[in-house]
Amino acid sequence: MNYFKNTLLILTIISCQRDPVLENNSSIIKVSVFLSENCPVAQYMTMPLITCFETFSSDSVVFVAYFPNLLSNAESISNFSNKYSIPFDCIDDNNGEMVSLLGATVYSEVFVEYNNTLIYSGMVDNSYTEIGQWGPPDNNYLYNVLDQLLMGNDLEFSSTTAIGCII
Repeated sequence: MNYFKNTLLILTIISCQRDPVLENNSSIIKVSVFLSENCPVAQYMTMPLITCFETFSSDSVVFVAYFPNLLSNAESISNFSNKYSIPFDCIDDNNGEMVSLLGATVYSEVFVEYNNTLIYSGMVDNSYTEIGQWGPPDNNYLYNVLDQLLMGNDLEFSSTTAIGCII
């Protein structure tokens, strides 16, 4: 009987232990991106964003899309989300709160925060080097930053100049 009680006690202790990454909210990686229903660059960037979401999304990696366009509303955001099969939260930011907080300037600009510190801002990838100039990307900035963070590497802040429609 004591063996059973001890085994039950050990199982209870193990099952009640928490993952330190999840227990400390400051260890959550937050990916924020600014999108617009009418921006071709933002529309295109939904594919690499979805790829990153599918690769990295977990309890400790959260993706959120903000729509700071004054013409955006719940219906237009929902339609955009459905059309491009966006699997993460899409939030109306027409008051510009998140734009001001993060300093976003163009649609499809992405921000990665870790330990409540901004680690990266800029392009999702370099498929657009300037408006109207598209090519296959050879640098997937967002993917690389998330990969490095999840491998446990310490990163200093880095940025690229995002290309897209002006917010």
